[in-house]
Amino acid sequence: MRQFFCVQLKGLLLALAGSLLLTLSFPRYGSGWLAWLALLPLLWIAAAYAPRPSFKLGWLAGLGQGLGTLYWIVYVVNRYGSLSLPVSIGVCLLLVSYLALLPALFTAGLSWLRLRRLPWLLLAAPLWVSLELAKSNLFTGFPWENLGYSQFAWLPVIQVADLTGVYGLSFAVVLGNAALCRLLYPSSRRETTLSRWGLTLTVMVVVSSMYFYGTWRLSTLAGSSNPSVRVALIQGNIPQEHKWDPAFQQETLERYFLLSKQIIPQKPDLLVWPETATPFYFRSDRKNSEILTAMVRQLGKPLLFGSPAYQYKEKRLQLYNRAYLLNGSGSVLGFYDKIHLVPFGEYVPLKRLLFFARRLVQAAGDFVSGNHPVVLSLPPARLGVLICYEAIFPELSRDLVRKGANILVNITNDAWFGPSSAPYQHLSMAVLRTVENRVPMVRCANTGISAFVDASGRVLEKTALFQEAVLSHTITLGNGNTFYCRWGDWFAFSCLAISALALLVSFCRRQRF
Repeated sequence: MRQFFCVQLKGLLLALAGSLLLTLSFPRYGSGWLAWLALLPLLWIAAAYAPRPSFKLGWLAGLGQGLGTLYWIVYVVNRYGSLSLPVSIGVCLLLVSYLALLPALFTAGLSWLRLRRLPWLLLAAPLWVSLELAKSNLFTGFPWENLGYSQFAWLPVIQVADLTGVYGLSFAVVLGNAALCRLLYPSSRRETTLSRWGLTLTVMVVVSSMYFYGTWRLSTLAGSSNPSVRVALIQGNIPQEHKWDPAFQQETLERYFLLSKQIIPQKPDLLVWPETATPFYFRSDRKNSEILTAMVRQLGKPLLFGSPAYQYKEKRLQLYNRAYLLNGSGSVLGFYDKIHLVPFGEYVPLKRLLFFARRLVQAAGDFVSGNHPVVLSLPPARLGVLICYEAIFPELSRDLVRKGANILVNITNDAWFGPSSAPYQHLSMAVLRTVENRVPMVRCANTGISAFVDASGRVLEKTALFQEAVLSHTITLGNGNTFYCRWGDWFAFSCLAISALALLVSFCRRQRF
């Protein structure tokens, strides 16, 4: 009995350690180097337990990590979703319980492969990437802080993303954890020194290759002769409580105008205001629309800004989260309708089942997705607009660049998140889009963090949270001609094929007792 409780306590402590290390691998309070140790507890669980207890302990680790990373969901749905605190906690628990299936299936799968005498540590990296691929695409997808994003600040290493996408970084981090596990927890006392160090040598070759490739790529990007544009970001810092209050409409417009006026002496080629910067329906609300266009004419500069929009189709009202591009005379050059909507933020999925849930965005009804990506032209710049959390979906940026975008513009309203880790996490994921496609990004957020990111993933300049701010920077436009941009998630699907083959072989082998 005592031995039983000791074993159970050991497993629970490993799960707790795993959740803590994974949480601390990401911003705001974490550091990316911890990711290279964070999976050790999960690997030790897979090495010591059968698949069923491995699944349970992995799920507990994932639950803890989900709560540590996504705790801000409680704040958002409680404060802006009109849900009570207990229900808000329940919503958060429901989401993180689902996301915890990734580490649960990871530990259970490795335990299964180990018992079937397959090289389970070598298969850990492709299995993890396969599960991240599933998480990023199933049920609209939620690739929030996949493991590779933890490395966003390590410039030489993240350059490999122009070949493999962010999944290549996840692969390398898991492989590094597997090598440490092999050294610290050898699978057999009869192992030779070569077999114990084989995986470590493999990791050293992989990581050093990534580093040298990244150093070379950074040198090729230096001193680019591509054309450049000067962009100004206007961070209005409008409180979410005031954003949709008609009494604050004029004050909101005036604030953005005065902040924009401050930056005009720096002669920007483009002004950018954040998502839903106008708290009215542009072009439909004639009075406020005329005020805005008059402001643009006075500024004399092109303006990209977010606004809700609507149209009637087959006698049904359809709402859109839209970005407009105006020229210096106030004329509309084009617009883009957000494609990837936020569940519960802009529409309620499974309405009959989740009848108690309400949208966070105050509007007349659910929003409708745009039909296709749109590149807005402002020569020499071709703007690929990403609204809100569209920046965390690699395929959206890739589609825009394939259509000719040479600069990505992410307009967002992170006021929903309050003073939490979410704005820092959001920025860390957006950084990888620039490396994958070799195009820069300008990011304008209502309350921060607004930033300029070059084509190497380097954050050139950024604002603090919850401050009025203006930033201006000359940005070198990108080419977008990368292997990843052409071929997409080939690496992740290769990992999926390897994992599927390994599982197929495992079913043909007898269990080792």
